[in-house]
Amino acid sequence: MRSTGRDKNALTALPVSDTAMVHLYRGELSRSDNWRTRLDTTTNWALTTTAAVISFGFANTQSPHVTFLVGIWMVISFLLIEARRYRYYDLWNRRVRLLEDGYWAPMLRHEPVDPDSLRELAQELARPQLQLSLISAISTRLNRTYGPILIVLLLSWFVKVYSHPQTPSSITEFVARAHVGPVPGELIMSVLAAMSLLAIYLFVSSFFVRAPLGELRTRPRGRRAALWESFYRPYALSRTRRRAPRSQTSSPSMPPEP
Repeated sequence: MRSTGRDKNALTALPVSDTAMVHLYRGELSRSDNWRTRLDTTTNWALTTTAAVISFGFANTQSPHVTFLVGIWMVISFLLIEARRYRYYDLWNRRVRLLEDGYWAPMLRHEPVDPDSLRELAQELARPQLQLSLISAISTRLNRTYGPILIVLLLSWFVKVYSHPQTPSSITEFVARAHVGPVPGELIMSVLAAMSLLAIYLFVSSFFVRAPLGELRTRPRGRRAALWESFYRPYALSRTRRRAPRSQTSSPSMPPEP
């Protein structure tokens, strides 16, 4: 069966114009900003809950310490919700970074575009799927926000149990105060200790694993760490050195030996 001219034109690859890439970049950037706003909303919930729990827990000596446990449970729930949202944010932000690294940066350097980045971008557009694991998302959000919040709640709970209504006379009395209804204090402290160890492991491991594609982190430079230098230097990272012209770098050719 002979194919028509319309079928041939349908199989012809159309050139991608700069205008189309601009609209694609603006659309992906808008999606990334929307999901970034959702992350800020969940963080505000966690901060508001922490402030309310601490204010109510230390209002008087008769306030139960279970308020802090409820606050810890709510903050962990917000952490899981934000980790899920962060995985979707990473999906859209990954596309933005692929466009910037593979298309816009080479154009600014007057170089050809990166085919590997654009090929990965085309694969993401054809079959979108989450690239970041849930554990990595939890570790990143603990590193950024929820680690200090949980530390404040745990310390507040410890101070509440230890000092209200009065200082315990022994460790046994301190452990007994941690009970919640029929649940003994030993079980409550064991659960909190296990959760603390898990959170510490995830928090520390986030510094040694590869960061997500859109996550900005300082990198070590020479013998000093850029993170430490950023406290007293305006620019801790080394600048990109400009390449000297070839006429200055290339050595003069030697005449052939007779």
